[in-house]
Amino acid sequence: MKTIIISSNNKDKVNQIKNKILPLNLGIELKSLADLNLEDEPSEDGKTYKENALIKARYTFSKFGLPSLADDSGFELEALNGFPSIVSARFAKACGGYEQAFAIIDKCLGENRKALFCTTLAFIYKKNNKIIEKTFEGKIFGEFVYPPRGTHGFAYCPCFKPNGYEKTFSEIPDSLREFINHRELALNKFCNFLKKIT
Repeated sequence: MKTIIISSNNKDKVNQIKNKILPLNLGIELKSLADLNLEDEPSEDGKTYKENALIKARYTFSKFGLPSLADDSGFELEALNGFPSIVSARFAKACGGYEQAFAIIDKCLGENRKALFCTTLAFIYKKNNKIIEKTFEGKIFGEFVYPPRGTHGFAYCPCFKPNGYEKTFSEIPDSLREFINHRELALNKFCNFLKKIT
């Protein structure tokens, strides 16, 4: 396995994945969709993170025939039955941006502020002429806080305070947040798997 395609044009996601895999020194080259000059992405019409991650990984794998890694992530609020979940980014866009989305969410919540971030990674590769699909999940629990606080991170990070911390994801330094976030937890599982098959 010489190359893995990261099925994303999101620079933050790509950098986090590269920063996790490259130090393993497995001799694997990582390429993003931007590296391959592929701007189009498939419609994420799945009903779960797993389905959407697999849609993206399958799309890239079908395009290039190379091992492909994709992720789908979301922010969930217990009081809203898990909303916005798989439509987290689309919800913020429909609201006119994350700041507006935060304000709307705050007005909808009562005392129950429980929240979580979830990531599912999907990895597709070929072994012995057989296509293999694997998924890896990471979740971190906490609460929604308003107004937003901090300047680090992106998306819903300024309004999420993980359990056991007094600061939001956007107030926690990058060096620490990278070790405790949902994508990192999923990446840990993926990296353990990757070391076994390379």
